[in-house]
Amino acid sequence: MEDTDYVKQLNEPACRRYREKITAHIGYDPYQLKKSDFSRDLSDLPAVEAMDITSYLVLHTSYYTASQMKAYKSLEDFNYFVCGWVNDLGTKEALNKCRLVFARVSVNYLYLLTSK
Repeated sequence: MEDTDYVKQLNEPACRRYREKITAHIGYDPYQLKKSDFSRDLSDLPAVEAMDITSYLVLHTSYYTASQMKAYKSLEDFNYFVCGWVNDLGTKEALNKCRLVFARVSVNYLYLLTSK
């Protein structure tokens, strides 16, 4: 698998972690995919509830604190969604019955691995 521009800009420890994660959880580098590789069928999206998101963002990634999640409406991410900046939603099958969810936010692309 040829390295993408994203992988090339990572330092060695981050590059190693990235490769380990995509090998263990996804099976491919999402930065090598095209929009046409993703399903636009909403029935392919996993069932996600607020607790799933809180668990992932607070308990697994430490991206947000519990108090920030309680005030989720003040978060920049929530406001992006409410303002209609999230679009181009798609999903693709990954390893172990997981789905890779793709969304375009303004001009940035976000990837999120979820279980179905």
